[in-house]
Formats: sequence, structure tokens, C-alpha cells
Amino acid sequence: MTMETMKEHQIIRLSPEEFGKCGNIWDMERHKAQAEEWRRQLITGDRITYVYLLEGQFIGEISLVHTHDPDYTIPGWRAYISRLVVKPEYRRRGIGRTLVRFISEKAVELGYRELSIGVDLDNYPALRLYAEEGFDRILRVDRDEQGAYVKLLKTR
Repeated sequence: MTMETMKEHQIIRLSPEEFGKCGNIWDMERHKAQAEEWRRQLITGDRITYVYLLEGQFIGEISLVHTHDPDYTIPGWRAYISRLVVKPEYRRRGIGRTLVRFISEKAVELGYRELSIGVDLDNYPALRLYAEEGFDRILRVDRDEQGAYVKLLKTR
């Protein structure tokens, strides 16, 4: 586990063995199939997940995915930011922004020139955050079983 210390919190790279601890952030039982897929991606290296720790507790997480669909990823060029989630009682404190900036820096270190993200069109706080963090190009607007969403792009 690598640690990056920032002020009074830590951001760590999550190992597959510690994935179950993310149940402190979101309901893994309710989303069991997704959780199993994300754990598998951690094991294969298709997903790199970082966790925001505050006083040793998992408070937020964000992932960088190398393979997904052609709109989201281009090998060696574009990576996909997945699963930005912060525990509800810790939202609106800048943790999400900290994680987006952190993962953006990691993507640059890995040689990516573009980042993509998908966000529900009714998630106004997230849309505002991503716009402020440079996700200023719309790749696609679509709808799935959970509703309307937009795929956004950020370039270096």
C-alpha cells in the first residue's frame, strides 16, 4: 500500500485484499455484482483505486480505469475516472475535489493525456465540480437503466 500524506488526511492506493473496507463508504451488499467486478478489475490491474482516509477511516474513494468502452478509454491516451464517492456525512467538505485532483495527477504520471468521466445529469454538485476541474467537453449524452447521464472529457 502506497501512502500520500496531505494535511490531516491520507490518500492510499487500495489493495484488492482491502477492498471490503470500502463497505464503510458505500453499500457493497446492495451492489454486490458491481463490487465483485470492481474487485476483479483491481486484481487484474484494469482499475487503480485510491481511498481517502480520515483518522484511519475510509471516507471516500476514486478509481482510474484503463479499459472500459471506446468513449471512455483509449489505451495509453485516455483513462476513465470511476467511482468518485464520499460518505454522505462528509460531503461538501472538498474531499471529492481533493480526490479528483489527486487522480488527475496520477493519470498524468501514468502518461495519460485525457481523462473521461460519466455523471448523471441530475447530479448538479458533481457536474459543477467536474466543470470547475476542467472536464469541459461533452463526449456523449445518453440514458441507461439509472437515467440520463453525460460523458465528459478533460484534456491536459
